[in-house]
Amino acid sequence: MKSVGNPVDCFFAGTCQLGASNGPGFGWRNTTVYKIGASYEWSKDLTLRAGFVTLRQPIPANQTLFNILAPGVVEDHLTLGATWALGAGKELTVGYMHAFKKRIQGSGSIPPGFGGGNANLQMYQNSLGVALGWKM
Repeated sequence: MKSVGNPVDCFFAGTCQLGASNGPGFGWRNTTVYKIGASYEWSKDLTLRAGFVTLRQPIPANQTLFNILAPGVVEDHLTLGATWALGAGKELTVGYMHAFKKRIQGSGSIPPGFGGGNANLQMYQNSLGVALGWKM
């Protein structure tokens, strides 16, 4: 997808515009994502789940400036979850995700015409979800 893979350089050079078919993007490179997960039925009323994701950093050090808008720099995620059957077709699901802290040191990511320098990115994330469902 061009909006993710195109480098932002043409925007600073004044040779392309945001939203154009050849417009600037986040400069992400292709990456391979590895995922593993497990689900274990502890009892007829309780299912436990866990997962892990790892990938190679898609953001090059010279593309960090525009990625301030979408700093998807984390490389490793851990997930845990459980579903409880409550009876009468109802169930309660809880899930937790932790994206481990990752930092990217920018390298020449701010063009000289815009002051020069580096934009450094850092991110970690935690997410908790709770859902109540019922089968009809």
